[in-house]
Amino acid sequence: MRARKSGQDEREDKAATGCQVEGKDCYSRVLPVESNSEKDCTSMFITVGICTFNRAESLRRTLDSLVAMRVPSDLAWEIVIVNNNSTDHTDDVISEYIGRLPVRREFEPRPGKSNAQNRSIDVAKGDYLVYTDDDVVVDVGWLTAYAEAFRRWPEAALFGGRITPKYEPPVEKWVMESEAVLKGPYAVRDFGDHVLALSADDEGHFPFGANLAIRAREQRAFRYDPELGPIPNKIRNHDEIDVIHRLLGSGATGYWLPDARVEHCIGRDRQTLRYIAAYYEGYGETWAFRNAAATAAGPFWFGIPRGIWPRLLVWWVLYHLCRFVFPVPVWVTYLEAYSFNKGKARYWMQRKVEMQRKAKVEPIA
Repeated sequence: MRARKSGQDEREDKAATGCQVEGKDCYSRVLPVESNSEKDCTSMFITVGICTFNRAESLRRTLDSLVAMRVPSDLAWEIVIVNNNSTDHTDDVISEYIGRLPVRREFEPRPGKSNAQNRSIDVAKGDYLVYTDDDVVVDVGWLTAYAEAFRRWPEAALFGGRITPKYEPPVEKWVMESEAVLKGPYAVRDFGDHVLALSADDEGHFPFGANLAIRAREQRAFRYDPELGPIPNKIRNHDEIDVIHRLLGSGATGYWLPDARVEHCIGRDRQTLRYIAAYYEGYGETWAFRNAAATAAGPFWFGIPRGIWPRLLVWWVLYHLCRFVFPVPVWVTYLEAYSFNKGKARYWMQRKVEMQRKAKVEPIA
């Protein structure tokens, strides 16, 4: 049992943490997780959630950008970092920021980002959960932009912000030439300088998880599906897209905020055709998983929906024929289409193997 804190200890826990940004003092209250009295006397309390796995130095860069943020003096906040069973020095990096940031570490042993996200939901104390990733640099006004939006639209439950790529040099020439068609793999979200209302029918403007905010009570009602998102042995995505679909479909409202800015750091390891192909294979596998019930009613060839076979052939041929003839965005689009259908085919082959394995181990009645 935890010992009761003295009055002096409680006052120290509630003390402001200061930082210098462009010559100005900025302060944010560091709240003990057990305290409700401090939360009640402030106008707003925000939880920043970060899930991380084996990216200790990348996480350090993200935390450095959070140290540099301007935070309104009347805003209480915390940072919950969920270590999803990392084997590197992630915990050591987190420890370096205790006292510099209102940070606390949580541990989620079950692999998969959705499990880590659900852990952050369980432990968050904020009225809103604002998510970013461990490969992101946040703008100095990032959290302020969200806090202002929460006050401006108190009825809204969902918010998202601008994500622009920050490439590790030297940048591959083909990446820059095809940037317009790489918004998915690089999680780019930039819709201009005006606020946009979000709609369940317009997935093309859904926020991405690197820059996303959800009101706590709705987030607890709409949790993340452990079958989606990065998970060992399954290349899937759309974990936050699934939550947003269900949330907006329930009647909730939301807004995209151009002033809530972050940069998504794109390392050299992601500036490869292998990475782009793997991303779209994961997208295809995710699509097949989410639409399995409807697809299962159609015709199959060798365990794969019949319509996938000609698409695989056509897009594979177009990609290989056009790669050295057509402009880069053209053949990159063909690679995306081929990889997407390859991911769908892989899902159905894996499902077939799993069903056969299950049939062997189940006793015959």
